[in-house]
Order: sequence, then structure tokens, then C-alpha cells
Amino acid sequence: MRPSRRTLLLISVVWLGLWYLTPGLLANGAGKLLTTDIDTSILIETILALIVVVVLVLTHRRYNRVLFARSWSRWLYVLPLVLAVTVPFRYELEAPVALYMFWMTVSDFWQNYLTFGLLQSYLGERLPAWGVLVTSAVMFWLGHAVFLRQSFAPVHVLPSLSILALGFVLASLRLGLKTLHLNLALHLSFYFVFVG
Repeated sequence: MRPSRRTLLLISVVWLGLWYLTPGLLANGAGKLLTTDIDTSILIETILALIVVVVLVLTHRRYNRVLFARSWSRWLYVLPLVLAVTVPFRYELEAPVALYMFWMTVSDFWQNYLTFGLLQSYLGERLPAWGVLVTSAVMFWLGHAVFLRQSFAPVHVLPSLSILALGFVLASLRLGLKTLHLNLALHLSFYFVFVG
């Protein structure tokens, strides 16, 4: 059965609305409504995202059975765990290191679960595999291009194409492996390697 354009548009709009809540994404994000302190703002946005993602996880158990199924790829979580131990020794940002690690861990789970978990699962029920791959990769790019225009808008050709390519890689991994373990481990490892 062909999905209606209205259904696909609704899925995309809901995804973009949730993506807006990505912690630390916007200079005027939800945390900025409550405080002008940057660290406190990031903490508020991270806690908000954590609450929303916990609700999403609890209400999408059917998808979670596949997304978090037992797999050899669960062993890859060792990589970000080892890298996390090294972060305090290499850390050079202004935010407290504990805040950075909490923020990045929630943000990593949030981004991957929304895009390559839920979005791909919803799309997989409505589109062929190639459509799921292209749509989820483009949506991942769109989230960056819309909300981080200063870095990933199409006028910034190389960064924009890099995010699109990353979207295709992460969407392909999820399609191939079915679980999110590899996506989560690789993305979080990236945050912990390029910290300073």
C-alpha cells in the first residue's frame, strides 16, 4: 500500500518538531527561556530531551525489541566507555566535563533514536528500503541544515555534504544491522574523541 503524502509529511513534521528539542542545538533553545546561563540552559535542555526520550522509549516497545535486540554489536559500547575515561584528561571546553558527557550521551541517544530508530521504523512500514534510506538520511541532513544553518546550510557545501553522507552511513548501518547499537557506539565515540 502506498503511503499518503500527508502521512509522510506528518511524520516529517513531528520528527522536525522533536529534533528542535535536541539539547544545545539552538542559541535560543528551550533552556534559554528559563535562564541566561549557558551551562544551566544546556542542562535544562538535556533533562528535557531525556524525559521526552524516556517517554518515547516506553511508548514504542514494539520497535525497541528490534532496535535494542541482542547482537554482537552490543560489544561496541566498550569503545565509547573507554573513550569516556580519557575525556577528562583531554577536555578543553568551558562547560564542566560532567555536563559535557551527560549532554553528549543524551544527545547521541536522542538523535539516533529519533532518526535511525523511530523515523526509520515508521518509514519502514510505509516505504521500500531505498525510500527509507534516502528519506532518513535527508531528514538527518535537514535537521542540521535547518537548525544549524551557520554550519550545515547548503551554502556551506563541504560540511553540508558531509552531514548528508553521515546520514546515509548511519541509515545504511541501521537498515543492515536492524539494531541501533553500532550507530550509538560510533556516534558517541565521535563526541568523545573530538571533545577539545
